[in-house]
Amino acid sequence: MDADKVPTIVESSLTNGGKRTVIDADLAPGAKAPSHYHTDFTETFTLVSGSMTVWSSEDMNEESLKPIELKVGKAVSVPPNTLHKFLVNEQSRVHVVMSPGTIGFEKMILIMRGTQADGVYTQFSSPVTESGATFFSVLGDLTNTLYIGEAKARIDALVAAKGSEIETAKQELVAKYASDELLKKAAGL
Repeated sequence: MDADKVPTIVESSLTNGGKRTVIDADLAPGAKAPSHYHTDFTETFTLVSGSMTVWSSEDMNEESLKPIELKVGKAVSVPPNTLHKFLVNEQSRVHVVMSPGTIGFEKMILIMRGTQADGVYTQFSSPVTESGATFFSVLGDLTNTLYIGEAKARIDALVAAKGSEIETAKQELVAKYASDELLKKAAGL
């Protein structure tokens, strides 16, 4: 099981004309994201406390990923189409800004929080299990997260075998945890 990630929406793109989505995340030691990229937003990480490493590479090659040890208070931006991953070294809090804003990412945050509150998140927390790969596929679809390497291979195989089941799972997760009404409520609207 991967370590816990507990994200909170601080500012919704619903409240700022789509300019940004802002989240704070409490991350347990060992929390990580596999190599991936986004095509439609810049992701800016600012470490609030703890220790976290972000790797990035503009040439989309895992062998070229360069580590960046985040420093408390110093922002590190990952532009669109830049391969990146992260690993939390000790209990950490990170402030993340996605610009422009992304409703899909906000839906993902609500799904993560909802499954955590319901006590079912741990069955989804690792991309190496079938339920985890399904969950990562859904979250990747919502957040414009494009995986590469081993995570991509697992998810692609699962989608090829169970694409309609994954789409059904996505619809069910969104309906239960991240409907338009729930998004508005989370944004304070």
